Amino acid sequence: MISVLTGSTGFLGKHLVKKLGQMTVIPHDKISTVKLQPFDNFFYLSTFGNMAEQDDGREGSAKIVKANVGDLCHILDEAIQYKFKSFVFMSTSSVKLQIQTTYSRTKKAAEEILLAYREKFRFPIIICRPFSIVGVGEQSQHLIPTLIRSCIKQEKMNFVKEPKHDYIDVEDVVDGILNLSEHGAGGIFELGNGKSYSNQEVLETVEKITGKK
Repeated sequence: MISVLTGSTGFLGKHLVKKLGQMTVIPHDKISTVKLQPFDNFFYLSTFGNMAEQDDGREGSAKIVKANVGDLCHILDEAIQYKFKSFVFMSTSSVKLQIQTTYSRTKKAAEEILLAYREKFRFPIIICRPFSIVGVGEQSQHLIPTLIRSCIKQEKMNFVKEPKHDYIDVEDVVDGILNLSEHGAGGIFELGNGKSYSNQEVLETVEKITGKK
């Protein structure tokens, strides 16, 4: 089985690489020009704009559109010539939020493009909408790593206690992706724990585990 992966250096990508073993990796800066060879499974994890500092002005918006829509369109056009088992695209649960961002809107646009290719060319498209992914190697600026540093190192941090998130471990996300790919499932799939926890509840859990405020 020949697997192709974009976004291999990201949080989720690094964990997926460990499970996939041998694969073809497309670097982020090569996606828009790559010439695809025959493949069985494609994992499109490359993304941009999910961090607040990335959506900064016109340049930031342009990068978000290119990464989440433009690069994807190039890959789909390349894939038309082949028969393959699965094409997994990592979207985001934020496409369903009432208040949208450039990032979430481009992800939604990408979903619509993928569904159009699925209908027209019968591509085995799998769209995954993960909720809040956590685990070893998580971005340091995310809530849980920041809370841990605040407790252990006594770093000051801004904190809003009310927001709630559905957390899912990165290993469970990887297992879900591979399961969907293996069975050639098609459509949109939401990956989550099914229960939301407030920032305050997470804070109290971290305090309990570390034994520090």
